[in-house]
Amino acid sequence: MNKKDILLLQESERKRIAEDLHDTTVQEMVCLSQQLELVLLYMEQDLTLAKLETITARQQIKHIIGDMRDTIYNLRPMILDDFGWMAAWERLKKKLLEEHPELVISFDIDLIDLSDELTAISIYRIICEGCQNIVKHSNADHIEISVKKMQDGIRINISDNGIGMDEQYMCDTDHFGLHFMYERVKALSGKMKILSDSSGTRIRIKIPNPTYCTEPK
Repeated sequence: MNKKDILLLQESERKRIAEDLHDTTVQEMVCLSQQLELVLLYMEQDLTLAKLETITARQQIKHIIGDMRDTIYNLRPMILDDFGWMAAWERLKKKLLEEHPELVISFDIDLIDLSDELTAISIYRIICEGCQNIVKHSNADHIEISVKKMQDGIRINISDNGIGMDEQYMCDTDHFGLHFMYERVKALSGKMKILSDSSGTRIRIKIPNPTYCTEPK
C-alpha cells in the first residue's frame, strides 16, 4: 500500500466517523438539551413532571455514553488486541442480535495473521459496514459472513436474503456505506463485486496477500 492509498483510507475513515457522530450522538445531544429545558420549565410548575423528565434525560445520557463507546471502539477495535480475532466476531454477532433479535446470523471466519494489523482491522470494518447496510436497507432476516484464508489471499463473502439492490443503487458513489467498503477494499489492493436480485445480495471481496510499497525516493 502506498502513501496515497493510506491518505485516502484515512480520509474515508474521517468521513465515516463524522457521519456516525452526526447521525447519532449530535442528534441525541439535541434531544437531551430539549429535555433539560423541559426539566427547568417543570421545576417551576410541576415537580412530578420535572422528575419524570429528569429520569428520561438520565436514560438518554446512558444511551449517548453507549454510542460514544461504540464510536471509540470503531476507531480502534481494542478487542483485537485484548482478546483476539475470534472474540471480535463474537462481539459483533452479539451486538447485532441484541439490536435485531429477529436475525439469523452465520459467521464462518478463518484465523488470519494479526501481525498485519491494517488488513485485519480493515476486514473487520468492511464486514461491520456490510452488516449495517443489511440491517438498514435490505429487510433481510438471514445474514451469512465468511472470511476464508486462501493461498493467494483472503476471500470475504457477505450475503443476505433481503430485497436486493438495483444497479443504479450499487453504482451510486454517494451511497456512504458501499463507498466506504469500496475504498477500504481498494486501499488493500483488493476487488469487490456485488451480485443482487430479488432473492438477496451477495458481496464478494478478494484481498491479495499484502505487499507493502513505499513512495519512490
